[in-house]
Amino acid sequence: LGFGLQKIASNFISGVILLLEGQATVGDFVELDGGEAGTIVKMTARATILETFDGRWIVVPNEDFITTRVVNYSDQGSANRYEAAFSVSYDTDINLIPPLIEAAVAKHPDVLTEPEPPDCELRGFGDSGIDFAVEFWVNGLDDGKNKYTSDVLFLIWNALRDAGIEIPYPQRVVHHKGLPPEQTA
Repeated sequence: LGFGLQKIASNFISGVILLLEGQATVGDFVELDGGEAGTIVKMTARATILETFDGRWIVVPNEDFITTRVVNYSDQGSANRYEAAFSVSYDTDINLIPPLIEAAVAKHPDVLTEPEPPDCELRGFGDSGIDFAVEFWVNGLDDGKNKYTSDVLFLIWNALRDAGIEIPYPQRVVHHKGLPPEQTA
């Protein structure tokens, strides 16, 4: 019995520490060391309950918040960086892409200029196109309510379309080297 109460006592004490230190509160979006992530919807003496983007509830023992790494994305004033990847056709003058996309993404009302403005980078040469990504900062989470990456991809699509720049699709080039010689009987 004493050994069984040890875990309960540990979770209770951890709950008190969480409440006193204020490391996390109801409404914060957190990610645990094990990969679980969600918004804190309830904190009890024994456990903290997270709600995931898809509406599932995860009950996390309070001890886990004290003894493992927890990332709190909801700290006041904390900006979060996101990235949107895209490709352009090999026929494109790639020197035009960074300024075009950076200006388009900067028009989003929630995209920040500090700590850094949007930054479009060449990432590689793919099978069907030239790969880019734009990094941008927002105060908030790209979650079910806020769809920053989706909004930015729409801005990229419209900017590329308006500039007449083609977004590639998978292609294969097939070379036909002629028919095999006819066999005579």
